[in-house]
Amino acid sequence: MELPLDNEDDFLYWKYHPSGKYTVKTGYFYLSKELGSNTTNCVEREQEFIKLIWRMNIQPKWKLFLWKLSHDGIAVKENLAKRGMRIETDCDRCREGEENSQHLFRYCTQAKEVWEMSPLDVFPDSLGSISLKEWIHHYILLYYSEDGKQGGRWMRFIATLWGLWKARNARCFRNAVGTSSQVRDFIDAAIQDHEHFIYRAGILSEEEAIGRDDPTLPPGFICVQLGKERTGFDDFRVEVDGSWDKTTTRVGIGWAIKDNGSGGETGEGGKYGVAASALQCEAWACLEALRWARSTERNEILVLTDSLSLLNNLQGNSCKEVSITWCLKGLKEVGALFQRCTILKVQRDQVQRANDITRQCRVNVMNLV
Repeated sequence: MELPLDNEDDFLYWKYHPSGKYTVKTGYFYLSKELGSNTTNCVEREQEFIKLIWRMNIQPKWKLFLWKLSHDGIAVKENLAKRGMRIETDCDRCREGEENSQHLFRYCTQAKEVWEMSPLDVFPDSLGSISLKEWIHHYILLYYSEDGKQGGRWMRFIATLWGLWKARNARCFRNAVGTSSQVRDFIDAAIQDHEHFIYRAGILSEEEAIGRDDPTLPPGFICVQLGKERTGFDDFRVEVDGSWDKTTTRVGIGWAIKDNGSGGETGEGGKYGVAASALQCEAWACLEALRWARSTERNEILVLTDSLSLLNNLQGNSCKEVSITWCLKGLKEVGALFQRCTILKVQRDQVQRANDITRQCRVNVMNLV
């Protein structure tokens, strides 16, 4: 965390999260990371799978279903018995074992028959006695890595799991016979349901894109107003940027007056130093640019930055990144001295001159003022 320039009161913060705020979630993640250091590879693979599930373009009910399967949280008879329900745990389809998740989706005679007739070449016993979670992870990650996000094999694999579960529920709650042909009907219905979901999602995405491109809508500027006046943009524009080397923590910052095409005044500057993050570097660049503008007796300014994270942290009363608490406070205090002070998010190419200065200052370890 950066040190304040002035005397400030100390406060407690949680160093294991960028916000500095402790929550049960961040505490659990920290403990899981520390206690699970001996099983790093397994944890990383599991996290990779969970992240893949949540970013897949599939129905939310499928995502929840896969998550429950991964944590053995699905309501098969064995799990219900563990929760205190007095029920018979035998599989009501084959009567060859207890109905647990592993049996229902892999070892039941019906499951084996469904997988054998599937075009996926899935063999329930091929990977030995690994857990159902590892078995599911293996096939979905395999299909996804080979076919990509538009592939059909991982989708059919999930639909088959879903069909087996729907058929089981039909037997339990509707006294259905639950033949293998009925399971295939459930699988086909699940695939059609998924295709309809994809079609509807595509229509909504197109409608959103059309809405964004509609010329009648006002332009979506992302900006923060810090000055006394909270509207409008000034003609005096200054581009800012920061360059951070993660290995050495060395940084360079730079700012330059943006030419508005009228051949007006020019001016630029830059500094070098160290910072804990790229965001801290960007915040420092903005702060030094505002201080420089005030030293030239400017009362109105438009600052151009390509850092969306900086604007997100400036918006509102609370800082989202505790590491730049004091820098943001300085930005707001200096910005309040201007009649009009706006920080505007722009594209990378609009701060190119400032970027050139930052690299020059960082590489050559020099100030340019």
